[in-house]
Amino acid sequence: AIQVTTSDIEIAIENIELNPSALGILFPSMEGKASDFWMGSILFSAENVAECYEIIAASIRNHHTLRWLAWVDNRISSDKQAELLIESIIDNRSINTLTLNNCFNQSYNNGCKALASLISSGRHVNCLDFRENGLAGIDDVAAALATNPQLETLWISDNDLNDRDAELIAEALKRNTILQELTLDDNSITSTGFQKLRTAIYDPSSLNAVESCNHTCYVDHMDVEGNDYGMTPRQRRNQKLYKLLSTRHLDGSNARHLNAELGEEKFTIKLVPKVLHCIKRYSSGQTADSSTP
Repeated sequence: AIQVTTSDIEIAIENIELNPSALGILFPSMEGKASDFWMGSILFSAENVAECYEIIAASIRNHHTLRWLAWVDNRISSDKQAELLIESIIDNRSINTLTLNNCFNQSYNNGCKALASLISSGRHVNCLDFRENGLAGIDDVAAALATNPQLETLWISDNDLNDRDAELIAEALKRNTILQELTLDDNSITSTGFQKLRTAIYDPSSLNAVESCNHTCYVDHMDVEGNDYGMTPRQRRNQKLYKLLSTRHLDGSNARHLNAELGEEKFTIKLVPKVLHCIKRYSSGQTADSSTP
């Protein structure tokens, strides 16, 4: 039930019932000694659950060597317990990877509130894995994402998200320049919702629309221009501009569109080479990548 790997300083506790006396011994002994900590399918008796969460929260708050915390299949039974856990995580500035899977449900606590609190806390997080937590209705989460928080990767798969949620996320992505990866698979998002997300990544209606798109984030399982994993923001932007102008070139409409978008004033001609320069750079890169020995 309890595994300790001293070489990697990892601790995993699974499939066990814990009481306050056991936690009072176990958790303080791990503080300052473990970098990775996994708790899965842990049971707390009803009469002890509040005290157990207080002990766990206090330990997390003081555990300054902790880098990765996983809380999996431990259903949190009240908003108060959820707040204790989330506040302790926010207070611990050393945690940079966080896994909270199948812990929240809308009947007893608010997973959206917990996620929004984590995102808007102002602390840097490399990866936040928040799958299977019943997040339908994510207005506050999307609003937090739109503030450009210090979050690089967000996994919110299997959360009952719908088309309205997808639209809210799409609007947030247009304002976010830090998030680098987002996973949304196994939700209730239809083609309508995914189209909103695609447009947030690549909107070919105009040069300004392309420039206003998100060029930073890769959205998993979504086929759209400039959404290749591992690309830099500059590569994404250049690919999208290349796609837009090459498509217009095929129907002979580049001059008309550029006049309309850049204006017909005398300085317009000075802007055109700058627009085409990034296209040439992307085109040259494509040619080099596709060349054969």
